[in-house]
Amino acid sequence: MEVKSETLLTGYSQHEKAAYLGALAALATADREANADELEHLREISHAAGISPEEEQNIIEAAKDTSGQNLKQCLDALKESNLRYGLITDLMALAKADQSYTEEEKGNIEKVAKYLNVTQTQFSVLDQLVNKAGDEPHNAEELAKPDFLQSSGMQQKLSNAGIDLGAMGKGIFGFLGPMLLGGLAGKMLGGGRKGAGGLAGGVLGGMLGGNAGGGISLPGGMGGLGSLISGLSKSRSNQSMGGLLGKLFK
Repeated sequence: MEVKSETLLTGYSQHEKAAYLGALAALATADREANADELEHLREISHAAGISPEEEQNIIEAAKDTSGQNLKQCLDALKESNLRYGLITDLMALAKADQSYTEEEKGNIEKVAKYLNVTQTQFSVLDQLVNKAGDEPHNAEELAKPDFLQSSGMQQKLSNAGIDLGAMGKGIFGFLGPMLLGGLAGKMLGGGRKGAGGLAGGVLGGMLGGNAGGGISLPGGMGGLGSLISGLSKSRSNQSMGGLLGKLFK
């Protein structure tokens, strides 16, 4: 199966991509080390994003680390990158994917945002963006395009909040947001509630296994990637993420 590297985090440096993926990996495995399948899929995603072996190793180390130090390094590398907005929108999308977004979860994401120098105004606008993306049926390909911002009425709001859309690469979302939200409204709201891990299994399984709508195609289908997304769901729904952030922000 062909890997479409141009679809993953286009417009960002290898270092930015590695920091973003490393942060997601660290949060997904907040209370444990990543297993072999998860590590293999992180390598596949790294290859698809055009990341060097050296940067790839940093992602792997973040997935293995439970001390919070690797997460801190990844977040530090994103403080001056526009990809920090992608990370925040992805975490919001994950938290909202099962229609159960608690104040504790919001608080944890706000801590990450504050550490990344995302202002409260910017956080609020990104929150509106994620809500807008989930309100109406969109596929992941649409959400990943800059055109979505204009058609949704969010472009001006983001600009007014000081988010430089001209330097955002392919779009404001990172890697997960479009896939989670792209399947939420059209496929999940009408058919009963599913946890974010189950949602990711359905949406990501189709996209990664079948290259839906010309989207992201990776070798091996779901496998460890689905486990990583489920790990993120678990981390944000109990004390795992909060515990890791407690080590980071103590």
